Amino acid sequence: MEQKTKDSDQLHSNADLHAVLSSNGRFLYISPNCKQLLLYEQKDLLGCHLKDFVHTEDQFLVESYFYNQHMLEICNFRLLRKDLTAVWVEATIDFVACDMTDMDLDREMVLKMRVVESESQSHMSQKNTSSLHQTRSLPAFQNLDEAEKLIAMLPNPLCISILGKIVYANDAMLNLMGVCRRDEMIGKSAFDFIEEDYHDIVRSRIARIQQGLPVGMIEQIWKRKDGSNIHIEVKSSPTFYQNQRAELLLLVDISSRKKFQTVLQKSRERYQLLIQNSIDTIAVIHDNKWVFMNESGIKLFEAEHYDKLIGKDIFHQIHSCDQQNVKKSLQRVIERQSDSEIVTMSCHTFKHRLIYTEMVCIPTTFFGETAVQIILRDISERKQTEELMLRSEKLTIAGQLAAGIAHEIRNPLTAIKGFLQLIKPKTVDKDQYFDIVFSELSRIEIILSELLMLAKPQQTASMQILDLKKLIGEVTALLETQANLNGVLMNTSYFEENLMINGDQNQLKQVFINLIKNAVESMPNGGKVDIAAREQEDEIIVTIKDEGVGIPESVMKRIGEPFLTTKEKGTGLGLMVTFNILENHNGTIRVDSQPEKGTVFHIVFPAK
Repeated sequence: MEQKTKDSDQLHSNADLHAVLSSNGRFLYISPNCKQLLLYEQKDLLGCHLKDFVHTEDQFLVESYFYNQHMLEICNFRLLRKDLTAVWVEATIDFVACDMTDMDLDREMVLKMRVVESESQSHMSQKNTSSLHQTRSLPAFQNLDEAEKLIAMLPNPLCISILGKIVYANDAMLNLMGVCRRDEMIGKSAFDFIEEDYHDIVRSRIARIQQGLPVGMIEQIWKRKDGSNIHIEVKSSPTFYQNQRAELLLLVDISSRKKFQTVLQKSRERYQLLIQNSIDTIAVIHDNKWVFMNESGIKLFEAEHYDKLIGKDIFHQIHSCDQQNVKKSLQRVIERQSDSEIVTMSCHTFKHRLIYTEMVCIPTTFFGETAVQIILRDISERKQTEELMLRSEKLTIAGQLAAGIAHEIRNPLTAIKGFLQLIKPKTVDKDQYFDIVFSELSRIEIILSELLMLAKPQQTASMQILDLKKLIGEVTALLETQANLNGVLMNTSYFEENLMINGDQNQLKQVFINLIKNAVESMPNGGKVDIAAREQEDEIIVTIKDEGVGIPESVMKRIGEPFLTTKEKGTGLGLMVTFNILENHNGTIRVDSQPEKGTVFHIVFPAK
C-alpha cells in the first residue's frame, strides 16, 4: 500500500505529457516523460497510431473530440500503459497547418495531456484476451433462449452472419434497416444491404474473422428497405453460432455525425477560401517569424514562393525606421497588454520596391504558444494621394507667392525703363546697347507675366511655329557671360537644320534658361555644357549635358516638386516651372544623373 502511494505521488509530480500528431493521428513527437507515465520509451511510440493506445471504450470519444475540437475545450479518456493498466488523462488539442501551398491543408496536432487518475487492469496479453472472449462467447450462443431475450432488448443494432449470410438480427437491427419482419433479413446475404463499393473489403474481413483473427472498426454505407442510404460504423468480431464459425456485427448509425462532419468540413473549406482569397494579407507571427501567410501576402511582398517568407524573420522586410514601433506593438499583444494594435510601417518587397502598409495585430496561438495574427493592408496608393495633395498645396502657395513677387518687381522696372527712355536721346552712338537693355527689360516683364501664370493657370500661351536652333541660340547668348565667369564652355555644335516646334517663345526660353543655368551652376570649378538637338520618329529631342556634381538619389525621386533645391540660395521653383511649361507643350523630360559625373536632361517635343 505504501509503495502504491509513492507511485501515485511520482505519477502526479510530472503528469504533463506533450505530443505532436500527424494529420492521420500518428505520433511525430512525444515528451521524454512517456517512460515514467506510460512505461514506453520514446522510440517505441514514434510512428505509432494514437488509437492503438486509447482504451477501446474511449476511442469513439477521442475521435469525436478530434472532429469537434472547436466545440469541446477538454477531453478526458484512458491511455493504456505498457503493463496494460490504464491512466485517465485530461487532454487539450491545437491544430496547425503545415503545408500552405495546398488548399486542402495537411494539419498537425499538438496534444497536451495531464494524467488525472490511474486504473489497475489485469496483466493479460492480447492473445489471452482474445481467447477469453471466444471462450465466453461459445456458450452464449449455444442456447439462445435466454441470450436472445437479452440481445433482442439491446438498443444497439446487432446481427450474426455466417460467411456473409444473416442468421440472426435483433429488433434494433430491424428498425435500423426499416424492416418489419425478421424473415425479410434472416437468410439473406449481408451484401444485399451493403453498398457495392464496400463488398471487396467486407469479403476480406469475413475471411479474417473465419480464421479467428481480429478486425478493426470500419465505416460503411448500408441500404435500408426503402432504398435510402445510411452511414454505419461496424464493429466485427469472430464468434460461434450453432457450432459454426460466425461473424458478430455491432452497428452504430453515424449518419448524423457524417452530416455534421460534412457541414464542418464545408465550414472549414469556406474559412480557408476566405483566408486564401482575401485581398488583405492574413498572416501569423511567432517568435518574430512568419509561420503562416495567405496568397495575398505572397503577392504583396512579391515573393516567388511561400518558402521565401515562411520561417523567416519578419524584420527582413520591415524598413529599419519602423522596426522599433513594430516590436513594441507585437510585444504588447503577446503580453496581453492590448487586445489589438494598429501600426503603419514601410516594407521592402523581394523586388526591392518600397511599399507602405497598415497592420492590425490580434493575439492567437501557434503550437499552443502565444502568437500574433495580423491583417496587413497595402496603403501605398493612399500615401501617394496624400503626397499629391501636399504637392498641390505647395503649388497653390507657389502661385500666390509668384503673383505677389511679380507685382513688387514690375513697379521698379517701370521706373528703370522710363528713365532709360529719357537718357537715350542724349547718348550718341550707343543705340545698340540701349536696344539690348530694352530687350532684356521686356523679357523680364514677360517672365513676370509667366510667374503670374502660376496664380492664374487658366491663361493660354501664345503658340506659334518656332525655329528651335534660333531659340536656343538666343538663350545661350544671354547666358554666355555668366558661363565665362564660371569657366564653363557651352557647346551647341550638334544641331540639325529646320527643327521646327509649336510653342510659346517666351515660355520655352524660360525652360532652356532654367536648365542651362542649372548646368552652369553645377560646375563651380568649370567644365563643359553640351547642347544638342535631333529629330527622331516624329519627335524632336533636346539634350543638355553637364559635367557637374550630379543630383543626389534622394532628390531625384522628388525632382520637380516646389521648393525642392540643393542650392544654398535657390528657391526650388525653377524646375517646377520648367516641368509645368513642358507639360503644357505636350512635351516630356527625363533626367539621368550620376554623382560626380554629371547630369543629362532629355527634353522631348512632338515634331511639327
